[in-house]
Amino acid sequence: MTRAVIEGVINEFLDSTKPEVLAISGKWGVGKTFALQSLVQSYAGSESLKRYPYVSAFGAKSIGDLRSMILIKTRRFPVHRDKLGKVVDGTEHVLAKGRGHAIWKTITTLSEKIPYGGKQVTVLLETIAVSLISKTVICIDDIERLGSGIAMDELMGLVSELKVESQCKVILLFNEAQLGDRAKQYEQASEKVVDKKLAFVTTASEAVELGLPVGTPLRDFAIPCVETLGINNIRTVQKIANGLRTVQNVIPNCTDAVKQQAAIAVAVFAGALYEQGIGFPTAEQVISYNWYSIAMGVGNDTIEETWREKLHGCGFLACDEFDMEVLCILKNGYAHGSELAKHAQALDAVADRARLDDVFTEAWKIFHDRIDGTAEDLMHAFVNAVEVAATVISPLNLNSTVKLLRELGFNNEADAVIEKYVELNAGRPVLFRIDDSPWSRDVDDETLKRRFAEELTVEEGALDLASAAMLLIEEKGWNDRMEESLLKASPDDLAALFREHQGDTLRVLIDHLYRAAHMRGAETQPIAGTVTAALDQISKESKLNEIRVRRWRK
Repeated sequence: MTRAVIEGVINEFLDSTKPEVLAISGKWGVGKTFALQSLVQSYAGSESLKRYPYVSAFGAKSIGDLRSMILIKTRRFPVHRDKLGKVVDGTEHVLAKGRGHAIWKTITTLSEKIPYGGKQVTVLLETIAVSLISKTVICIDDIERLGSGIAMDELMGLVSELKVESQCKVILLFNEAQLGDRAKQYEQASEKVVDKKLAFVTTASEAVELGLPVGTPLRDFAIPCVETLGINNIRTVQKIANGLRTVQNVIPNCTDAVKQQAAIAVAVFAGALYEQGIGFPTAEQVISYNWYSIAMGVGNDTIEETWREKLHGCGFLACDEFDMEVLCILKNGYAHGSELAKHAQALDAVADRARLDDVFTEAWKIFHDRIDGTAEDLMHAFVNAVEVAATVISPLNLNSTVKLLRELGFNNEADAVIEKYVELNAGRPVLFRIDDSPWSRDVDDETLKRRFAEELTVEEGALDLASAAMLLIEEKGWNDRMEESLLKASPDDLAALFREHQGDTLRVLIDHLYRAAHMRGAETQPIAGTVTAALDQISKESKLNEIRVRRWRK
Protein backbone atom coordinates (compact mmCIF):
# COMPACT_ATOMS: atom_id res chain seq x y z
CA MET A 1 0.00 0.00 0.00
CA THR A 2 1.47 3.35 -1.04
CA ARG A 3 1.95 6.23 1.38
CA ALA A 4 -0.59 8.29 -0.60
CA VAL A 5 -3.25 5.60 -0.08
CA ILE A 6 -2.41 5.36 3.63
CA GLU A 7 -2.72 9.13 4.06
CA GLY A 8 -5.98 9.10 2.13
CA VAL A 9 -7.46 6.45 4.46
CA ILE A 10 -6.37 8.36 7.58
CA ASN A 11 -7.75 11.67 6.29
CA GLU A 12 -11.04 9.99 5.42
CA PHE A 13 -11.15 8.49 8.93
CA LEU A 14 -10.56 11.89 10.54
CA ASP A 15 -13.16 13.60 8.35
CA SER A 16 -16.09 11.66 9.82
CA THR A 17 -18.07 11.54 13.06
CA LYS A 18 -18.94 7.86 12.73
CA PRO A 19 -17.64 5.88 15.75
CA GLU A 20 -15.10 3.36 14.51
CA VAL A 21 -11.62 1.98 15.15
CA LEU A 22 -8.61 2.23 12.81
CA ALA A 23 -5.58 -0.01 13.50
CA ILE A 24 -2.28 1.11 11.94
CA SER A 25 0.58 -1.38 12.20
CA GLY A 26 4.15 -1.07 11.02
CA LYS A 27 7.74 -1.63 12.08
CA TRP A 28 9.46 0.77 14.42
CA GLY A 29 10.97 3.70 12.61
CA VAL A 30 8.78 3.65 9.48
CA GLY A 31 7.14 6.93 10.50
CA LYS A 32 3.67 5.87 11.70
CA THR A 33 3.49 8.36 14.55
CA PHE A 34 5.15 11.13 12.56
CA ALA A 35 2.76 10.69 9.64
CA LEU A 36 -0.33 10.59 11.84
CA GLN A 37 0.65 13.67 13.84
CA SER A 38 1.48 15.52 10.63
CA LEU A 39 -1.95 14.67 9.19
CA VAL A 40 -3.64 15.74 12.44
CA GLN A 41 -1.75 19.03 12.42
CA SER A 42 -2.59 19.74 8.79
CA TYR A 43 -6.21 18.52 8.81
CA ALA A 44 -8.46 21.29 7.49
CA GLY A 45 -11.79 19.50 7.10
CA SER A 46 -15.04 20.38 8.84
CA GLU A 47 -16.75 17.03 9.37
CA SER A 48 -14.59 15.66 12.17
CA LEU A 49 -15.23 15.24 15.85
CA LYS A 50 -14.06 18.24 17.85
CA ARG A 51 -11.65 16.72 20.35
CA TYR A 52 -8.36 14.87 19.99
CA PRO A 53 -5.84 13.38 22.46
CA TYR A 54 -2.67 11.47 21.59
CA VAL A 55 -1.44 9.07 24.29
CA SER A 56 1.17 6.34 24.49
CA ALA A 57 0.28 3.08 26.19
CA PHE A 58 3.93 2.78 27.23
CA GLY A 59 4.16 3.38 30.96
CA ALA A 60 0.42 3.17 31.65
CA LYS A 61 -0.01 1.05 34.80
CA SER A 62 -3.73 0.42 34.56
CA ILE A 63 -6.78 1.02 32.39
CA GLY A 64 -7.77 3.82 34.77
CA ASP A 65 -4.34 5.37 34.27
CA LEU A 66 -4.85 5.25 30.50
CA ARG A 67 -8.29 6.85 30.80
CA SER A 68 -6.77 9.68 32.86
CA MET A 69 -4.05 10.24 30.28
CA ILE A 70 -6.68 10.47 27.51
CA LEU A 71 -8.65 13.02 29.51
CA ILE A 72 -5.67 15.20 30.43
CA LYS A 73 -4.23 15.27 26.91
CA THR A 74 -7.47 16.08 25.09
CA ARG A 75 -7.21 19.14 22.80
CA ARG A 76 -9.56 20.84 20.40
CA PHE A 77 -9.76 19.42 16.91
CA PRO A 78 -9.13 20.46 14.18
CA VAL A 79 -6.02 22.15 15.51
CA HIS A 80 -6.63 25.83 16.23
CA ARG A 81 -4.37 28.24 14.32
CA ASP A 82 -3.72 31.96 14.46
CA LYS A 83 -3.94 34.32 11.49
CA LEU A 84 -0.44 33.33 10.35
CA GLY A 85 -1.34 29.68 10.34
CA LYS A 86 0.70 28.80 13.41
CA VAL A 87 -0.64 26.15 15.77
CA VAL A 88 -2.10 27.60 18.98
CA ASP A 89 -1.34 25.20 21.81
CA GLY A 90 -4.06 26.29 24.20
CA THR A 91 -5.49 24.67 27.33
CA GLU A 92 -7.31 21.36 27.27
CA HIS A 93 -10.48 21.84 25.27
CA VAL A 94 -12.60 19.34 27.15
CA LEU A 95 -11.90 21.06 30.46
CA ALA A 96 -11.92 24.63 29.27
CA LYS A 97 -15.47 25.61 30.11
CA GLY A 98 -18.32 25.18 32.60
CA ARG A 99 -18.38 22.14 34.88
CA GLY A 100 -15.27 20.75 33.26
CA HIS A 101 -13.38 23.96 34.01
CA ALA A 102 -14.25 23.76 37.70
CA ILE A 103 -13.18 20.14 37.86
CA TRP A 104 -9.95 21.00 36.11
CA LYS A 105 -9.13 23.71 38.64
CA THR A 106 -9.68 21.22 41.44
CA ILE A 107 -7.41 18.67 39.78
CA THR A 108 -4.59 21.15 39.15
CA THR A 109 -4.79 22.37 42.75
CA LEU A 110 -4.39 18.82 44.00
CA SER A 111 -1.63 18.18 41.50
CA GLU A 112 0.46 20.95 43.01
CA LYS A 113 0.27 19.27 46.41
CA ILE A 114 0.49 15.62 45.35
CA PRO A 115 2.81 14.26 42.65
CA TYR A 116 1.06 12.86 39.60
CA GLY A 117 0.02 9.31 40.37
CA GLY A 118 -0.88 10.24 43.96
CA LYS A 119 -3.93 8.28 45.13
CA GLN A 120 -6.37 11.20 45.39
CA VAL A 121 -5.54 12.65 41.97
CA THR A 122 -5.62 9.26 40.29
CA VAL A 123 -8.99 8.28 41.78
CA LEU A 124 -10.50 11.66 40.89
CA LEU A 125 -9.29 11.53 37.30
CA GLU A 126 -10.45 7.95 36.80
CA THR A 127 -13.86 8.82 38.20
CA ILE A 128 -14.53 11.81 35.96
CA ALA A 129 -12.78 10.42 32.87
CA VAL A 130 -15.62 7.99 32.14
CA SER A 131 -18.21 10.77 31.91
CA LEU A 132 -16.07 13.45 30.22
CA ILE A 133 -14.56 11.41 27.38
CA SER A 134 -17.07 11.32 24.53
CA LYS A 135 -17.26 12.06 20.81
CA THR A 136 -13.47 12.32 20.59
CA VAL A 137 -10.83 11.19 18.09
CA ILE A 138 -8.44 9.21 20.30
CA CYS A 139 -4.99 7.98 19.26
CA ILE A 140 -3.41 5.25 21.41
CA ASP A 141 0.20 4.56 20.38
CA ASP A 142 2.74 1.87 21.41
CA ILE A 143 0.18 -0.77 22.40
CA GLU A 144 2.89 -3.42 21.94
CA ARG A 145 4.60 -1.80 24.95
CA LEU A 146 1.66 -2.07 27.36
CA GLY A 147 2.64 -2.17 31.00
CA SER A 148 2.35 -5.47 32.83
CA GLY A 149 -0.67 -4.10 34.70
CA ILE A 150 -2.83 -4.04 31.55
CA ALA A 151 -3.90 -7.13 29.65
CA MET A 152 -4.54 -6.86 25.91
CA ASP A 153 -8.16 -7.93 26.52
CA GLU A 154 -8.58 -5.00 28.93
CA LEU A 155 -7.19 -2.53 26.41
CA MET A 156 -9.41 -3.81 23.62
CA GLY A 157 -12.35 -3.69 26.03
CA LEU A 158 -11.61 -0.02 26.67
CA VAL A 159 -11.38 0.64 22.93
CA SER A 160 -14.74 -1.06 22.38
CA GLU A 161 -16.30 0.98 25.20
CA LEU A 162 -14.94 4.24 23.78
CA LYS A 163 -16.32 3.37 20.37
CA VAL A 164 -19.76 2.05 21.36
CA GLU A 165 -20.69 3.88 24.57
CA SER A 166 -18.72 7.13 24.21
CA GLN A 167 -19.21 7.46 20.44
CA CYS A 168 -15.48 7.98 19.89
CA LYS A 169 -13.22 7.27 16.96
CA VAL A 170 -10.07 5.39 18.03
CA ILE A 171 -6.76 5.05 16.21
CA LEU A 172 -4.39 2.29 17.39
CA LEU A 173 -0.70 2.51 16.48
CA PHE A 174 1.64 -0.43 17.06
CA ASN A 175 4.35 -2.72 15.79
CA GLU A 176 2.53 -5.99 15.22
CA ALA A 177 5.79 -7.96 15.09
CA GLN A 178 6.51 -6.92 18.70
CA LEU A 179 3.18 -7.92 20.27
CA GLY A 180 4.74 -11.18 21.43
CA ASP A 181 2.45 -13.24 23.66
CA ARG A 182 -0.30 -10.64 23.25
CA ALA A 183 -0.54 -11.17 19.48
CA LYS A 184 -3.18 -13.90 19.71
CA GLN A 185 -5.29 -11.86 22.17
CA TYR A 186 -5.11 -8.85 19.89
CA GLU A 187 -6.05 -10.88 16.82
CA GLN A 188 -9.10 -12.37 18.52
CA ALA A 189 -10.32 -9.07 19.96
CA SER A 190 -9.61 -7.03 16.83
CA GLU A 191 -12.02 -9.12 14.79
CA LYS A 192 -14.89 -7.64 16.80
CA VAL A 193 -13.49 -4.21 17.65
CA VAL A 194 -11.37 -2.97 14.73
CA ASP A 195 -13.18 -1.65 11.65
CA LYS A 196 -10.21 -0.76 9.41
CA LYS A 197 -6.63 -2.00 9.29
CA LEU A 198 -3.61 -0.32 7.68
CA ALA A 199 -0.16 -1.81 7.20
CA PHE A 200 2.14 1.20 7.26
CA VAL A 201 5.09 0.81 4.89
CA THR A 202 7.66 3.44 3.94
CA THR A 203 9.87 3.15 0.86
CA ALA A 204 13.56 4.02 1.01
CA SER A 205 12.85 7.15 -1.07
CA GLU A 206 10.16 8.28 1.39
CA ALA A 207 12.46 7.57 4.33
CA VAL A 208 15.14 9.72 2.68
CA GLU A 209 12.63 12.52 2.13
CA LEU A 210 11.60 12.47 5.79
CA GLY A 211 14.87 11.57 7.52
CA LEU A 212 17.56 13.10 5.31
CA PRO A 213 16.54 16.75 4.84
CA VAL A 214 17.82 18.90 2.02
CA GLY A 215 21.01 20.62 3.13
CA THR A 216 22.38 17.56 4.96
CA PRO A 217 26.13 17.31 4.13
CA LEU A 218 27.05 14.56 1.63
CA ARG A 219 23.33 13.91 1.05
CA ASP A 220 23.63 13.41 -2.71
CA PHE A 221 26.35 10.78 -2.21
CA ALA A 222 24.32 8.91 0.43
CA ILE A 223 20.88 8.80 -1.24
CA PRO A 224 21.70 6.24 -3.99
CA CYS A 225 23.28 3.97 -1.38
CA VAL A 226 20.32 4.20 1.03
CA GLU A 227 17.91 3.39 -1.77
CA THR A 228 20.03 0.52 -3.15
CA LEU A 229 20.30 -1.01 0.33
CA GLY A 230 16.54 -0.61 0.81
CA ILE A 231 16.81 1.19 4.16
CA ASN A 232 13.28 2.45 4.82
CA ASN A 233 13.47 2.99 8.56
CA ILE A 234 13.26 6.74 9.16
CA ARG A 235 15.12 6.49 12.47
CA THR A 236 18.01 4.74 10.76
CA VAL A 237 18.03 7.35 8.01
CA GLN A 238 18.10 10.07 10.68
CA LYS A 239 21.14 8.34 12.21
CA ILE A 240 22.70 8.38 8.74
CA ALA A 241 22.03 12.12 8.55
CA ASN A 242 23.71 12.65 11.94
CA GLY A 243 26.65 10.50 10.84
CA LEU A 244 27.07 12.49 7.63
CA ARG A 245 27.14 15.77 9.56
CA THR A 246 29.75 14.44 12.00
CA VAL A 247 31.97 13.02 9.24
CA GLN A 248 31.70 16.17 7.12
CA ASN A 249 33.01 18.23 10.04
CA VAL A 250 36.17 16.10 10.04
CA ILE A 251 36.81 16.07 6.26
CA PRO A 252 35.36 19.39 4.99
CA ASN A 253 38.12 20.05 2.44
CA CYS A 254 38.64 16.56 1.03
CA THR A 255 38.01 15.61 -2.58
CA ASP A 256 34.61 14.39 -3.73
CA ALA A 257 36.01 10.87 -4.09
CA VAL A 258 36.82 10.71 -0.37
CA LYS A 259 33.51 12.33 0.59
CA GLN A 260 31.64 9.80 -1.51
CA GLN A 261 33.47 6.93 0.18
CA ALA A 262 32.59 8.44 3.56
CA ALA A 263 28.89 8.77 2.67
CA ILE A 264 28.73 5.18 1.40
CA ALA A 265 30.46 3.91 4.55
CA VAL A 266 28.04 5.84 6.78
CA ALA A 267 25.02 4.35 5.00
CA VAL A 268 26.41 0.80 4.93
CA PHE A 269 27.51 0.72 8.57
CA ALA A 270 24.32 2.42 9.79
CA GLY A 271 22.46 -0.44 8.12
CA ALA A 272 24.79 -2.96 9.77
CA LEU A 273 24.30 -1.40 13.22
CA TYR A 274 20.57 -0.64 13.16
CA GLU A 275 18.89 -2.79 10.49
CA GLN A 276 19.46 -6.32 11.76
CA GLY A 277 15.70 -6.78 11.70
CA ILE A 278 15.66 -6.88 7.90
CA GLY A 279 18.59 -9.29 7.72
CA PHE A 280 21.30 -6.68 7.10
CA PRO A 281 24.81 -8.16 7.49
CA THR A 282 26.50 -7.41 10.82
CA ALA A 283 29.29 -4.86 11.10
CA GLU A 284 31.79 -7.71 11.48
CA GLN A 285 30.55 -9.33 8.27
CA VAL A 286 30.77 -6.02 6.40
CA ILE A 287 34.34 -5.46 7.64
CA SER A 288 35.32 -8.90 6.31
CA TYR A 289 33.48 -8.46 3.00
CA ASN A 290 35.75 -8.11 -0.02
CA TRP A 291 34.37 -8.34 -3.55
CA TYR A 292 37.74 -9.28 -5.03
CA SER A 293 38.36 -12.13 -2.57
CA ILE A 294 34.84 -13.48 -2.99
CA ALA A 295 35.31 -13.46 -6.76
CA MET A 296 38.25 -15.79 -6.10
CA GLY A 297 36.21 -17.96 -3.74
CA VAL A 298 38.43 -17.12 -0.79
CA GLY A 299 38.03 -14.97 2.28
CA ASN A 300 35.18 -14.73 4.77
CA ASP A 301 32.11 -15.18 2.56
CA THR A 302 29.34 -15.11 5.19
CA ILE A 303 27.10 -12.56 3.48
CA GLU A 304 24.10 -13.75 1.47
CA GLU A 305 24.30 -13.14 -2.26
CA THR A 306 21.37 -10.69 -2.21
CA TRP A 307 23.21 -8.46 0.24
CA ARG A 308 26.51 -8.83 -1.62
CA GLU A 309 24.76 -7.52 -4.72
CA LYS A 310 23.35 -4.59 -2.75
CA LEU A 311 26.76 -3.71 -1.29
CA HIS A 312 28.30 -3.95 -4.74
CA GLY A 313 25.45 -1.90 -6.19
CA CYS A 314 26.08 1.03 -3.87
CA GLY A 315 29.83 0.97 -4.54
CA PHE A 316 31.03 -0.79 -1.39
CA LEU A 317 33.53 -3.38 -2.64
CA ALA A 318 35.81 -3.70 0.39
CA CYS A 319 36.48 -2.15 3.78
CA ASP A 320 39.64 -0.19 4.53
CA GLU A 321 41.04 1.79 7.49
CA PHE A 322 39.08 4.89 6.47
CA ASP A 323 35.81 2.92 6.52
CA MET A 324 36.73 1.44 9.90
CA GLU A 325 37.09 4.94 11.34
CA VAL A 326 33.64 5.84 9.98
CA LEU A 327 32.23 2.79 11.80
CA CYS A 328 33.87 3.91 15.06
CA ILE A 329 32.33 7.37 14.69
CA LEU A 330 28.86 5.88 14.16
CA LYS A 331 29.24 3.61 17.18
CA ASN A 332 30.54 6.39 19.45
CA GLY A 333 28.34 9.19 18.15
CA TYR A 334 31.31 11.59 18.01
CA ALA A 335 34.56 12.07 16.10
CA HIS A 336 36.85 13.24 18.91
CA GLY A 337 40.05 11.20 18.86
CA SER A 338 39.25 9.72 15.46
CA GLU A 339 41.98 9.20 12.86
CA LEU A 340 39.53 9.75 10.01
CA ALA A 341 41.22 12.96 8.89
CA LYS A 342 44.60 11.21 8.70
CA HIS A 343 43.22 8.38 6.57
CA ALA A 344 41.34 10.86 4.40
CA GLN A 345 44.57 12.76 3.80
CA ALA A 346 46.29 9.52 2.76
CA LEU A 347 43.50 8.76 0.30
CA ASP A 348 43.61 12.27 -1.12
CA ALA A 349 47.39 12.07 -1.50
CA VAL A 350 46.88 9.59 -4.33
CA ALA A 351 46.33 11.64 -7.45
CA ASP A 352 43.54 10.52 -9.77
CA ARG A 353 42.41 7.91 -7.26
CA ALA A 354 38.96 7.31 -8.75
CA ARG A 355 40.41 6.47 -12.17
CA LEU A 356 43.01 4.15 -10.64
CA ASP A 357 40.31 2.35 -8.67
CA ASP A 358 38.44 1.80 -11.92
CA VAL A 359 41.56 0.39 -13.63
CA PHE A 360 41.95 -2.31 -10.98
CA THR A 361 38.21 -3.06 -10.75
CA GLU A 362 37.91 -3.39 -14.53
CA ALA A 363 40.70 -5.99 -14.55
CA TRP A 364 38.76 -8.02 -12.00
CA LYS A 365 35.55 -7.68 -13.96
CA ILE A 366 37.25 -9.48 -16.86
CA PHE A 367 37.54 -12.48 -14.54
CA HIS A 368 34.30 -12.04 -12.63
CA ASP A 369 31.79 -11.04 -15.32
CA ARG A 370 33.03 -12.56 -18.60
CA ILE A 371 33.54 -16.00 -20.13
CA ASP A 372 35.65 -15.03 -23.17
CA GLY A 373 39.38 -14.21 -23.41
CA THR A 374 42.40 -16.27 -22.39
CA ALA A 375 44.31 -16.74 -19.16
CA GLU A 376 47.19 -14.80 -20.73
CA ASP A 377 44.87 -11.87 -21.46
CA LEU A 378 43.69 -11.84 -17.86
CA MET A 379 47.26 -12.12 -16.55
CA HIS A 380 48.36 -9.11 -18.63
CA ALA A 381 45.33 -7.13 -17.42
CA PHE A 382 46.27 -7.79 -13.79
CA VAL A 383 49.95 -7.01 -14.30
CA ASN A 384 49.04 -3.75 -16.03
CA ALA A 385 46.50 -2.87 -13.32
CA VAL A 386 49.09 -3.28 -10.55
CA GLU A 387 51.71 -1.30 -12.47
CA VAL A 388 49.22 1.54 -12.98
CA ALA A 389 47.11 1.44 -9.82
CA ALA A 390 49.34 -0.05 -7.09
CA THR A 391 48.86 2.98 -4.84
CA VAL A 392 45.11 2.34 -4.48
CA ILE A 393 45.19 -1.45 -4.18
CA SER A 394 44.89 -2.83 -0.65
CA PRO A 395 47.13 -5.68 0.55
CA LEU A 396 44.07 -7.93 0.77
CA ASN A 397 43.14 -7.24 -2.85
CA LEU A 398 46.73 -7.70 -3.97
CA ASN A 399 46.69 -11.06 -2.17
CA SER A 400 43.58 -12.11 -4.13
CA THR A 401 45.22 -11.05 -7.40
CA VAL A 402 48.43 -12.94 -6.64
CA LYS A 403 46.53 -16.08 -5.66
CA LEU A 404 44.55 -16.06 -8.90
CA LEU A 405 47.72 -15.63 -10.96
CA ARG A 406 49.33 -18.57 -9.15
CA GLU A 407 46.21 -20.70 -9.68
CA LEU A 408 46.44 -19.96 -13.41
CA GLY A 409 50.09 -21.06 -13.40
CA PHE A 410 51.73 -17.61 -13.56
CA ASN A 411 53.98 -17.86 -10.49
CA ASN A 412 56.75 -15.68 -11.93
CA GLU A 413 54.27 -12.97 -12.87
CA ALA A 414 52.70 -13.20 -9.39
CA ASP A 415 56.12 -12.64 -7.77
CA ALA A 416 56.80 -9.76 -10.16
CA VAL A 417 53.46 -8.16 -9.27
CA ILE A 418 54.41 -8.29 -5.58
CA GLU A 419 57.77 -6.67 -6.28
CA LYS A 420 56.15 -3.91 -8.35
CA TYR A 421 53.60 -3.27 -5.61
CA VAL A 422 56.32 -3.00 -2.95
CA GLU A 423 58.38 -0.71 -5.20
CA LEU A 424 55.50 1.66 -6.00
CA ASN A 425 54.39 1.86 -2.35
CA ALA A 426 57.83 2.42 -0.83
CA GLY A 427 57.67 4.90 2.03
CA ARG A 428 54.23 3.70 3.22
CA PRO A 429 55.11 1.30 6.08
CA VAL A 430 51.53 1.25 7.37
CA LEU A 431 50.54 -0.59 4.18
CA PHE A 432 52.92 -3.45 4.92
CA ARG A 433 51.88 -3.85 8.57
CA ILE A 434 49.26 -6.45 7.71
CA ASP A 435 49.42 -8.28 11.04
CA ASP A 436 47.78 -5.29 12.73
CA SER A 437 44.84 -5.21 10.31
CA PRO A 438 41.42 -6.93 10.65
CA TRP A 439 42.21 -8.83 7.42
CA SER A 440 45.53 -10.37 8.50
CA ARG A 441 44.19 -13.93 8.36
CA ASP A 442 42.98 -13.49 4.79
CA VAL A 443 46.37 -12.31 3.52
CA ASP A 444 47.91 -15.75 3.12
CA ASP A 445 50.32 -15.73 0.15
CA GLU A 446 53.65 -16.61 1.78
CA THR A 447 55.81 -14.70 -0.72
CA LEU A 448 53.69 -11.58 -0.26
CA LYS A 449 53.86 -11.85 3.54
CA ARG A 450 57.63 -12.36 3.48
CA ARG A 451 58.24 -9.37 1.20
CA PHE A 452 55.98 -7.16 3.30
CA ALA A 453 57.88 -8.22 6.43
CA GLU A 454 61.21 -7.44 4.76
CA GLU A 455 59.99 -4.05 3.56
CA LEU A 456 58.56 -3.16 6.95
CA THR A 457 61.88 -4.00 8.56
CA VAL A 458 63.69 -1.79 6.02
CA GLU A 459 61.23 1.08 6.62
CA GLU A 460 61.04 0.94 10.42
CA GLY A 461 64.02 -1.15 11.46
CA ALA A 462 63.99 -4.53 13.19
CA LEU A 463 62.87 -4.82 16.79
CA ASP A 464 65.60 -5.79 19.22
CA LEU A 465 65.18 -9.09 21.04
CA ALA A 466 64.07 -7.49 24.31
CA SER A 467 61.33 -5.44 22.60
CA ALA A 468 60.13 -8.46 20.65
CA ALA A 469 59.94 -10.44 23.88
CA MET A 470 57.84 -7.76 25.60
CA LEU A 471 55.33 -7.71 22.73
CA LEU A 472 54.99 -11.47 22.98
CA ILE A 473 54.57 -11.38 26.76
CA GLU A 474 51.92 -8.67 26.52
CA GLU A 475 50.13 -10.87 23.95
CA LYS A 476 49.99 -8.11 21.36
CA GLY A 477 50.44 -10.69 18.65
CA TRP A 478 52.95 -11.09 15.89
CA ASN A 479 54.80 -8.09 14.50
CA ASP A 480 56.71 -8.42 11.23
CA ARG A 481 59.63 -6.51 12.72
CA MET A 482 60.18 -9.34 15.25
CA GLU A 483 61.18 -11.87 12.64
CA GLU A 484 64.74 -10.75 12.04
CA SER A 485 65.70 -10.53 15.73
CA LEU A 486 64.08 -13.87 16.57
CA LEU A 487 65.78 -15.66 13.67
CA LYS A 488 69.17 -14.13 14.52
CA ALA A 489 68.92 -14.98 18.22
CA SER A 490 71.25 -17.76 19.42
CA PRO A 491 70.46 -20.35 22.11
CA ASP A 492 72.67 -18.33 24.47
CA ASP A 493 70.60 -15.17 23.70
CA LEU A 494 67.32 -16.92 24.46
CA ALA A 495 68.68 -18.59 27.59
CA ALA A 496 69.71 -15.15 28.88
CA LEU A 497 66.27 -13.80 27.93
CA PHE A 498 64.55 -16.55 29.95
CA ARG A 499 66.64 -15.69 33.00
CA GLU A 500 65.57 -12.04 32.70
CA HIS A 501 61.88 -13.01 32.64
CA GLN A 502 61.67 -15.50 35.50
CA GLY A 503 58.33 -15.50 37.31
CA ASP A 504 54.83 -15.13 35.88
CA THR A 505 56.07 -14.16 32.42
CA LEU A 506 58.50 -17.04 31.81
CA ARG A 507 55.99 -19.66 30.63
CA VAL A 508 54.11 -17.03 28.58
CA LEU A 509 57.31 -16.06 26.79
CA ILE A 510 58.29 -19.67 26.02
CA ASP A 511 54.78 -20.54 24.73
CA HIS A 512 54.63 -17.45 22.49
CA LEU A 513 58.10 -18.07 21.07
CA TYR A 514 57.00 -21.55 20.00
CA ARG A 515 53.87 -20.02 18.42
CA ALA A 516 55.98 -17.41 16.63
CA ALA A 517 57.85 -20.26 14.95
CA HIS A 518 54.66 -21.06 13.00
CA MET A 519 53.89 -17.51 11.80
CA ARG A 520 55.69 -17.80 8.46
CA GLY A 521 55.81 -21.56 8.00
CA ALA A 522 59.22 -22.93 6.98
CA GLU A 523 60.65 -19.41 7.07
CA THR A 524 60.17 -18.96 10.83
CA GLN A 525 60.36 -22.62 11.86
CA PRO A 526 64.04 -22.31 12.96
CA ILE A 527 62.85 -20.19 15.91
CA ALA A 528 61.42 -23.34 17.53
CA GLY A 529 64.77 -25.11 17.22
CA THR A 530 66.57 -22.21 18.89
CA VAL A 531 64.06 -22.14 21.77
CA THR A 532 64.48 -25.89 22.30
CA ALA A 533 68.29 -25.56 22.22
CA ALA A 534 68.15 -22.78 24.82
CA LEU A 535 65.95 -24.92 27.07
CA ASP A 536 68.32 -27.89 26.62
CA GLN A 537 71.16 -25.65 27.72
CA ILE A 538 69.24 -24.65 30.87
CA SER A 539 68.22 -28.26 31.60
CA LYS A 540 71.90 -29.30 31.83
CA GLU A 541 72.53 -26.89 34.68
CA SER A 542 70.90 -29.12 37.32
CA LYS A 543 68.61 -32.09 37.88
CA LEU A 544 65.91 -29.67 39.02
CA ASN A 545 66.11 -27.65 35.81
CA GLU A 546 66.04 -30.85 33.78
CA ILE A 547 62.67 -31.73 35.35
CA ARG A 548 61.38 -28.17 34.86
CA VAL A 549 62.40 -27.93 31.22
CA ARG A 550 60.85 -31.32 30.42
CA ARG A 551 57.46 -29.71 31.15
CA TRP A 552 58.12 -26.58 29.10
CA ARG A 553 59.52 -28.07 25.91
CA LYS A 554 57.11 -28.26 22.93
